[in-house]
Amino acid sequence: MLNLNRVGLGVILLVLGAAAAAAAPPPEVHAYYFTAPQCPSCDKADNLMATLLANDPQVKLHTLNVYLPPEYEVAEALLVVSGISSKELPLGPGLLVGQTYINRNKFSKAAVEAALNAYRTTGAPDRTAEAMPLKGHARESLPQELRRWGLLPFLVAGLLDGINPCAFATLIFFLSYLGMMGSRGWSLASAGLAFAAGVFAAYFVFGLGLLHALWALNSLPLLRWGLLLLMGAISLVFAGLSFRDYRRISKGDFASVTLQLPLGLKQQTHAIIRHGLRARLLYPASFLIGAGVSTLELACTGQVYVPALIYMMSLDETRNRAVGWLLMYDVMFVVPLLCLLLLVLRGSTSKRLKALAEEQAGKTKLYLAVFFVLCAAYFLMRAAGL
Repeated sequence: MLNLNRVGLGVILLVLGAAAAAAAPPPEVHAYYFTAPQCPSCDKADNLMATLLANDPQVKLHTLNVYLPPEYEVAEALLVVSGISSKELPLGPGLLVGQTYINRNKFSKAAVEAALNAYRTTGAPDRTAEAMPLKGHARESLPQELRRWGLLPFLVAGLLDGINPCAFATLIFFLSYLGMMGSRGWSLASAGLAFAAGVFAAYFVFGLGLLHALWALNSLPLLRWGLLLLMGAISLVFAGLSFRDYRRISKGDFASVTLQLPLGLKQQTHAIIRHGLRARLLYPASFLIGAGVSTLELACTGQVYVPALIYMMSLDETRNRAVGWLLMYDVMFVVPLLCLLLLVLRGSTSKRLKALAEEQAGKTKLYLAVFFVLCAAYFLMRAAGL
C-alpha cells in the first residue's frame, strides 16, 4: 500500500512538473540587429526582420544604427564581449545572437532563422551592460578602418588632385588670359574666386552623383568585390604610368607624358576660357567657365577623384558623413588654385607661374605614383577580405 502511495505521489509530482514546465515562459532570446538608414541592402533586411519577428515574443530585438558613432561603438563592444573574431566589423545589415554573428555577406532568412532557433531552448542573455564599459575602447580589440585611417588619406588625395598638372596648367592659362585682358586687383581676385567656385560646384555635383551610383552597386556583394578588384588593377597601371611620366619629366621630356589631358580637350578648355571671358558679365562667366573646364578635366583629374570616392564608399561607416567628406575633399582640391591666385595678386607673372608648374610637375607625378601604389594595395586587400 505504501509503495502504491509513493508511485501515485511520484506520478502526481511528474504531472505537476510537466504542467509547470509547460506553463513557464520560454527563455528570452536577446538579438542585436545592426542596420542604418540609406543603406540599400538594409531595406530588404529591415523588412525581413519585421516579418520574422512580428509575432515572436520570445525574441527581444535590439536595433542599432551603426552609421551613428555612439551606436557603432556599442555594437563593436557587443561583438568583443561575445567573442566574435576581430576581423568582423559591425556593419549593416548584421545580426548578433549569443555567440553567433551573421555579417552582411551571409545575411538571409535561413541564416537568421537558424541563429534564433539555436538559442530558443537555452536563451541568449542581454549583454548590453557587459559591453557598455568597453564602449569607445573596443576598437583596440576590433579595429575599424575608419578610425585607423579615416579622413586623412581622403584629404591628401584632394590636395594631390588639386596640384595635378592637368588642373594646374588650365588654371595658369585662365589667370594669364585674365591678365592679358587687363584685369587687376579686385577685378582679378573676384574673377579668380568665381572660377574657383565654379570648379568647386562642378566637382561636388559630379562626386555626389558618382557616390550614389557606387552605393547602388555596393548593395550587390559580387559587384562590390569586382569594383574593388578592378580599381586595384587600374591603380597599379596608373602607378606605373605616373612613375614613367616622372622619369620623362625629369629628363625634360614633357611632350611624351602619358597621364595628361588629351590635346583635343586642352584646346576645348582654352576655347571655353577665351570665349567665356569676353562676356559682359565677367563674374558669372568666370563661374561657368570654372564649372565647364573642371568637367572636361575629369578625364584627367578623375584618375585621383574616382579612387578617392571608392575609398570613402568602401568604408561603409562614412555613409552619413558623405556630404561633409565630399565638401572637404573639394575644398582641398581648390586650395592650390587659391594659392596660385594669391601669387598672381602679389605680382607673379604667367611666365613665372608656368616655370613653377614645370618645376613641380615631376615631383607631383612621383607623389601620384606613390598614391596609386597605396590605392592598389588598399583595394586589393579589401577585395581579398583583409
